[in-house]
Amino acid sequence: MPRFSVLIPTCNRPAFLAEAIVSVLRQDADFELLVINDGDPLQPLPADSRIRHLENARRGAIAARNFGVAMARGEVIAWLDDDDLWRDAHHLTRADEALRAGAAFTFSDGVMRFADGTPEQAFAQDADAASLARDNTILISGVCYERRLHDELGPFDADLPYYADWDWHLRVARAGHRLARIASPDVVIRIHGRNATASDTLAARRANLAAFSAKHGLGPLTLKTHADFL
Repeated sequence: MPRFSVLIPTCNRPAFLAEAIVSVLRQDADFELLVINDGDPLQPLPADSRIRHLENARRGAIAARNFGVAMARGEVIAWLDDDDLWRDAHHLTRADEALRAGAAFTFSDGVMRFADGTPEQAFAQDADAASLARDNTILISGVCYERRLHDELGPFDADLPYYADWDWHLRVARAGHRLARIASPDVVIRIHGRNATASDTLAARRANLAAFSAKHGLGPLTLKTHADFL
């Protein structure tokens, strides 16, 4: 059984996905890599026994996440979006150290990389149960946590397609599990025209934010993206 199950949900981003996979294969930890495809047929993946290819049959991004978790064999789940990458080969090792020291959930700092050529900017934010009731300052591509949390808290919420990650982070924190920030810029978040936070999704995001707030009794929340914290 591998220590980590690295999960990459993907949908029609072959060039980005190839770079994401390379960044995982560089890791110096014990892992399996699950690529969960929700789009067109994938281009051939690297010939590496640690890689498993799963087909989500276009059931959507949250279904892909839950499918990946259900198929994971590792003790720890690590997320990487298909358009992001890990810039440091020790990302999983750092998370492992924090988890073995008593954390149940870790999140790493990162950098924002802009498609328009704007210089990279650091993303370094802390988070706890109180702050997560106001803002999501956790990068999903920098998150690692014990697989058992899903046994306790359930899957990602399919009714919150834009905020299922925030919902999950808040559920973990409110359940009293220890969160640990890793203050190392291990994650590259690409900002480009096809992000889930693109302007053409504004109305849907507002409605989903209201549903998220109602679920947790949070009151009015301000619509933001991670770039708003730079």
